[in-house]
Amino acid sequence: MPELYIITGSNGAGKSSLGANYLPKQIKESCKIFDGDKLFIEKRNELWQTIKAPKEVRKLAFEFTLHTFEQQVEEALANRSNYVYEGHFTNDSTWDTPRKFKAQGYIVSLIFLGLESPESSQLRVIERSKEGGHWVDRRTIEDNFYGNLQKLEQHLDAVNNIEIIDTTDKHIFLAQFIDGKLISSVSLHDLPDWFTNYLPSLTGKIK
Repeated sequence: MPELYIITGSNGAGKSSLGANYLPKQIKESCKIFDGDKLFIEKRNELWQTIKAPKEVRKLAFEFTLHTFEQQVEEALANRSNYVYEGHFTNDSTWDTPRKFKAQGYIVSLIFLGLESPESSQLRVIERSKEGGHWVDRRTIEDNFYGNLQKLEQHLDAVNNIEIIDTTDKHIFLAQFIDGKLISSVSLHDLPDWFTNYLPSLTGKIK
């Protein structure tokens, strides 16, 4: 069966820099990860060379990024090829794509990289931006931190395989679930608060 892999989690948790390390070897070697933030920035910088209007540049860059993503999704589905993308899933509509793949017979796997708090996320973003990385404002950081967790809790049925890793200090594997069943995890008392507070359905499966 073809496979869809999704990499998500808090801003600064390592989705772009380290997320690929959690992909199976054959997927990592055969698929290029769609990174919407990276593509948006590249297109924005390109457009800025000729269009000196910030709002228009952002609008055009966003439209280009969305069109590219939608085109890649349709091509993957038409060819029944594996696909990998990273992003945030903070509203119900962002779950339409995983559900579309699943409805077409794909195995949908989600890799979640989490941090202990929005403050940790913000610090990572600040450090990243000092090195030329992508800047994210505090409100967006909070929306993504809480939204990703809350919507995952609500849309667990949209994915087959879930792997959750805490990247606050060292990368710590927390749990894996396949088709709603716990495969492996740390002990219940070793789970971080962000896991137990916002993923109660998954927490309840860990003893």
